[in-house]
Amino acid sequence: MGRVYDFDLFLYIYLSVLPIYLSMKLNSTLVLICYSAAALAQNQVPVISNVSVVAPWNTGQVLIDYDVADNENDNVDIKIAFSADGENYVVSSGTVTGDVGFPIVPGTGKHIIWNYDTISNVTNYSIRLIADDRQVPNIQDIVDQVDSVLLRNDLEFVASGIRHYSANPTHLEAVKDTIEQRFQDAGLNVYRQDFQRAGYTGQNIIGKKAGLGSEANTFIVDAHFDTVSDAPGADDNGSGVVGFLQALRVLAPYNFEKTIKFIGFDFEESVGVAGTYGSLVYTQSQIPSWEVIEGVANYEMIGYYTNEVNSQQIPFGFAFLFPDQYAEVIADSSRGNFLINAGDTESSAFTAAFDSLSGIYVPALKITSIVLPNNGLISADFRRSDHANFWDLDVPALLLTDGANFRNLDYHTPNDTVGKLNFTFMSNIVKGTVATIATLAGLQHSSYFDAGNIIASVPESNFVCDVQVFPNPVKNKLTVKAGDCFQQGFNLTVVDVQGKLVKSEKVAANSQNEILFSTIPSGNYFVVMEDGGKRSVKKVVVE
Repeated sequence: MGRVYDFDLFLYIYLSVLPIYLSMKLNSTLVLICYSAAALAQNQVPVISNVSVVAPWNTGQVLIDYDVADNENDNVDIKIAFSADGENYVVSSGTVTGDVGFPIVPGTGKHIIWNYDTISNVTNYSIRLIADDRQVPNIQDIVDQVDSVLLRNDLEFVASGIRHYSANPTHLEAVKDTIEQRFQDAGLNVYRQDFQRAGYTGQNIIGKKAGLGSEANTFIVDAHFDTVSDAPGADDNGSGVVGFLQALRVLAPYNFEKTIKFIGFDFEESVGVAGTYGSLVYTQSQIPSWEVIEGVANYEMIGYYTNEVNSQQIPFGFAFLFPDQYAEVIADSSRGNFLINAGDTESSAFTAAFDSLSGIYVPALKITSIVLPNNGLISADFRRSDHANFWDLDVPALLLTDGANFRNLDYHTPNDTVGKLNFTFMSNIVKGTVATIATLAGLQHSSYFDAGNIIASVPESNFVCDVQVFPNPVKNKLTVKAGDCFQQGFNLTVVDVQGKLVKSEKVAANSQNEILFSTIPSGNYFVVMEDGGKRSVKKVVVE
């Protein structure tokens, strides 16, 4: 099940940001706020250095030493994260004590002990240290970095040709390359997901900005980048593409408690086959079991805006299903001057959070919100984009749209061009998204240090006994003869020079044993024989 937002959490966020909004109404307070923002802009993130990580042999502990500096001498929140694959820091095991948590006074010689509990081979794990001085950047300053000129410049390129797998694969690939390059330039962890559709290879492009506190908890900002075969797709969906690239540009320089993913979906448009296929294969195969998606902001046509009377058409049945929203549109003479923010039942709190935070940070953005029961099956019109595949997994997801063909009459035609769009409207939607994601993902003022794989100390013998290992060097089999050294038998392990476990066996007492070494790469190793508190260590060379 996807996570449903806790109403108390939303209320906390709302009550936390509302006083800031109200205070801006007072000139004297506004001066103070501006002064504080200017001072904060000069504040430097804390820096971790001189990190040492070692796992003393057979203690069940990892010892971490580090220094932390902060230019303003702010107290620091120190967090530690663990990874089993060197990429995703989501391991939770054992307990951590020492100079960790808040408040930690900046200085040298800090020490942390990780009692790693049930992990059998700790040298396969990596450690990340995070330092956050809790001097959170001003969200309004970040929101105001969204640039309508850059949106237009990007769209001039994206919509300069058809982006279709058979009608114009060259421009489609050029746009995909641009998305991937922007992800890489922003420092995201980037990959393409290949899949087959209609005899062609589709590719979703995924970029991940890892959270530095709760990496498993994730927000997604997405848009599909393909078009139908005869349209340049400025609104559908070039506007969505440049929108999420602009959100990426603004958010990427900052760190967050939770993960943010940016995804470009392929094959949302498909002729002769069902659409939204790229997001379908993503939701079926690319969501790790440990990931908790807290919200998806799906851009589906965000550029068409008009104050013309009766420019907003109403889908059949809309007045019956959503009478309040219908009355709102009619009261404004059916003008197409608002963003539609649609979520299903699981998305209701996320929908409300987007509306509230947009109202605070982007008051010029007019929003009409709709919450559809269950997975939105009551209205097919609201399931015509990539968010619907997340709804079907009960993942909170928003359809952010200008209304598509119910407003933009150039939908799916050669006339869907850049000159028809409103970039102030588009930039306000991106601003609302930036405000929402920055708040809910937990904006930080932090830095991190990746310490790499844990190194175990090399074991040493602690008693003298005539243990023999031969031949040495060894190629295929190593003979171990322990005699009377271990009366009850012993545990035999083979570790490399960094203490990483290579092999483990139980050996009987008073016997001569042959240990298979043919699968072990050439190099230097230690054979460790232990029983209770007794340990004998022999160095061997594998040819």
